[in-house]
Amino acid sequence: MFRLFRYLTLQIEPTGACNLNCKICMRRNLERPISFLSFDNFKRLLDSANFRYVGLHGWGEPLLNRELFEMVSYAESKGVWTNLTTNGTLVRENIDSILGSGLREIAFGVYDKELFSRSSPQIEELIAEKRRRGFKRPKTYLDITMYKENLSQILDLVRLAPQLPVDAVILHRLFNVYKVDPAIEYLSADEEEGLFTEVSRLARGLKLELYLPPKHSLPCRIVKRSIFVTAEGKVTPCCFLPEFYLGNALEQGVGGVMRSKAYTDFVKNMKKHPICGQCQW
Repeated sequence: MFRLFRYLTLQIEPTGACNLNCKICMRRNLERPISFLSFDNFKRLLDSANFRYVGLHGWGEPLLNRELFEMVSYAESKGVWTNLTTNGTLVRENIDSILGSGLREIAFGVYDKELFSRSSPQIEELIAEKRRRGFKRPKTYLDITMYKENLSQILDLVRLAPQLPVDAVILHRLFNVYKVDPAIEYLSADEEEGLFTEVSRLARGLKLELYLPPKHSLPCRIVKRSIFVTAEGKVTPCCFLPEFYLGNALEQGVGGVMRSKAYTDFVKNMKKHPICGQCQW
């Protein structure tokens, strides 16, 4: 099983703190202390198994962690590819660190045009500086959450992508099993199909790289391809299960948790899990 870790993404949460309070985010429903992952603990986690890709994200804003770019540089020095997901509102003050750390990919999460107006000028500055320096890294993504309320905004957000200009656009489904807001609803299958047709046509016209979410299935593709570790070092099988702990990676190592009976039992019985059984992501 250890060799399989080379094909899994290690998702690590740099912090649970955030400078926003987005209405679609379930962090306000979580009963967790606000923690910051230390650089030393990051190294322990990364070195505990032979991963080749690490995603730095979670239920907080990673750029609030002052040791974040030490983590990125360390991972890259080990030959581990790094990805960062951010709300984009703190990019301007971190441009030098983003470009100097060796970060491979950066995704800017967006779900609302008005909120995006706060981050888009900063994203433009980052990309302009990347070009000025002649850098190819990091690859940039506009990562759009889709749901009923913002359906009418999604095409407009996609049209903004070439103006920044980001390298690609990702669409992903809302995760709302925790009911962060009872008024927030998923798109229906028909709405999704219609949106994907329109977005694909638009992306072709804009010559824009586009990633659409596959149909949800069980066993879950997220669990098969990744493992999530919170800022406290606790392991969950998925970032959408941030309080479903199967072990502590700082004590057992990531590999140790994944070999445990608790983890293997979860994978075998995923369809019966109260959250996974309802998930559409």
